[in-house]
Amino acid sequence: MSILKQLVIVPRLLDVFFPCLCAGCGTPVEASRLFCAECEADLAMVTAPFCQICGCPFTSPQGNEHICGECLQQPPFFKAARSVFIYKEPIKRAIIQFKFLGCTALAELFAKVIITNLDGFIKQIAPDIVIPVPLHLSRLRERGYNQCLLLAKRIARILGIPCKKRTLQKVKPTMSQVGLSLSQRRFNVKGSFTVVDPDAVQGRRILLIDDVFTTGSTVNECAKVLVKAGADGVWVITLARTNNVI
Repeated sequence: MSILKQLVIVPRLLDVFFPCLCAGCGTPVEASRLFCAECEADLAMVTAPFCQICGCPFTSPQGNEHICGECLQQPPFFKAARSVFIYKEPIKRAIIQFKFLGCTALAELFAKVIITNLDGFIKQIAPDIVIPVPLHLSRLRERGYNQCLLLAKRIARILGIPCKKRTLQKVKPTMSQVGLSLSQRRFNVKGSFTVVDPDAVQGRRILLIDDVFTTGSTVNECAKVLVKAGADGVWVITLARTNNVI
């Protein structure tokens, strides 16, 4: 069975009045599917070899897994980061719907996809708690919800561990990271996050959840304050990552 088939089947009566549409192209699909067969065939998964820290895929499919030059030169504060998909169509459109267009029901399916594909990574981590990358209050009011929190809550429920949604907070509004260089992204998020409940992270192994990994600047800044607050380690999971292969 496809990893992208929904486990909760919508009653057939609802299908008549509210037909399910492919999240990639908008064509009608069965209620148990997120994508049509054509779009599902276009999904690009993150596969080995990739950097053992940041998870960035290497150009050569025959290469060995090792640590990339960027992580060697400037080791991140997180222990390792992994993603399921390469951020391009059709998953890109699905994430945009989830993030900006109010399609919050996708959180359940996305969480199950993450658990299914990154099960081995998660078992090696043995996390104690799950923490979502937070939104600044102004952005939260504008959007109405934090998609990372929706995803983190469902992942935590599946794993049977707590989701600490208020422990990490974004205290400084930042401009959009889109179009910024790596150095600009790092400067943009510097000092943006704080841990308001150090006791909740003290000695804990933390699974940090974001939707898309681009340069890692945001999750690294989050990891920095969590580690400084006493976390035993921070590991990052995102649904997708940009295709910046090495």
